[in-house]
Amino acid sequence: MRFTSRARTRLGATLLVTTLALTGLTACGSDSSDADEGEPITAERDDAGDAPAAGEELVIRFADPGNHGIIAYAKKNGSFDEALAEVNARIEWVPAAGAFSANFDLLKSGEINTHEAAVSPVIGALTRGLDFKIFSISEPQPGRADGIVATPDSGIETVEDLEGRRVAVNAKAHGEWLLLKALEEAGVDPATVERVPIQPPDAAAAFASGQIDAWATFGSFFATAIQGGGVPIVYSEDYEQYDDVGIIGASTEALEANPAAFATFVEVYAELSELAHERPEDFVNVFNDSGPDAYEGEVYELAVEDARTQPIPHIPGPEDIARVERVLQLFVDNGVIDGDLTVEDVVFDAAAAQAAQAAQED
Repeated sequence: MRFTSRARTRLGATLLVTTLALTGLTACGSDSSDADEGEPITAERDDAGDAPAAGEELVIRFADPGNHGIIAYAKKNGSFDEALAEVNARIEWVPAAGAFSANFDLLKSGEINTHEAAVSPVIGALTRGLDFKIFSISEPQPGRADGIVATPDSGIETVEDLEGRRVAVNAKAHGEWLLLKALEEAGVDPATVERVPIQPPDAAAAFASGQIDAWATFGSFFATAIQGGGVPIVYSEDYEQYDDVGIIGASTEALEANPAAFATFVEVYAELSELAHERPEDFVNVFNDSGPDAYEGEVYELAVEDARTQPIPHIPGPEDIARVERVLQLFVDNGVIDGDLTVEDVVFDAAAAQAAQAAQED
């Protein structure tokens, strides 16, 4: 693992967001007028018979995507509408925070039933009684969208410097994984570092006031901390093995009610990701090219590059299952969760669900 003080030299190179993962960034302005011309993208399915013949329409209630990324583009252009209608489903957008773990109450109540995240917060939410599973997963996208940032007055320059210090994490979620994995790869005993459990929206104030020494976080939270003078200690590109990849998950009830709708969701998302490789500017400043939620300057350029290298989502396969198992094991080894959860509890078996649904309809 390459965790050295050289990370400080990237202070000016503030990041952008892993679109599949986590959240949108707040910055300011650039021109994205081409996004207005984007045509809705729909998946070409070989078998229209996948759609339920009858029954109640499934409503996919998704956290509002903000101003950047695949889901923001899809919302603006209605990219999911036609494809989902073919499988007796539709999508609604729900105002929410920019982090999966911060939206736990909305997920638990069912106000949101589908959400982007990383693997770890889904695991954490399952231990708190959320009935939710991963149905889409991506390859790692090493970059500068997440990591660990130190306060400017802390004197922290390396992961080793975190010993004896207070580091904010969103507990049982991506921030805690970022910290624990960094400590493991750097050979630092996690017991020597105080993990301060605090959700990203609240951690921002604690970081700015110096109540914590460092912060393991992602997306807009990571970018804002660095833009405010924070010192990046670790970026996602520094990890030797990055397993806590971007996912999309949904409530088990919704998944089992209409598995074809979520297979269609992944197909459309994959097509949009390919489009982002060709026209990345259309996926940045999707709704606003000025104001507090818009990007400008170097942040805009990095966000465009992030869209250009957007990983293509897919139904989880054997390598993905192994990643999920390693995230589970890291949390078990460090006492974050007990060992009761299995990968079958975390990842949705779409083939089995579709077979069960077909048998029921027969």
